[in-house]
Amino acid sequence: MKEVMKGVLAVVIGVTLVFTPYSLLIGWNLITFVLFWFIMVPLIAFFLPPKVSRNETHLIESVVGVLIFYALMVFMIYDHYASDFFFVMMISCVVNLIVMFLASWTRRRADTV
Repeated sequence: MKEVMKGVLAVVIGVTLVFTPYSLLIGWNLITFVLFWFIMVPLIAFFLPPKVSRNETHLIESVVGVLIFYALMVFMIYDHYASDFFFVMMISCVVNLIVMFLASWTRRRADTV
């Protein structure tokens, strides 16, 4: 359980550490928005837990970490729920979860072959 929590916290903290300077220094436009939410978040969530956790299945760590991060984001920007950026962020949550499940399934199939 402790290893799983390390992986979950690594995802939440890792994505937050990338998100903060990304949003403050670069700013948000359509390209940076799509780049962060659809590419950076799943990459961090998928590749960071194996670096910090000795758990064998990292899918749970990745999924829970991403869900916690998205929950924090929704909590912080709930006033803007009618904006296009909020809608795209929610779509990216679903897409990222699907991508993580598919990547984990592909990795598991490659390990068995």
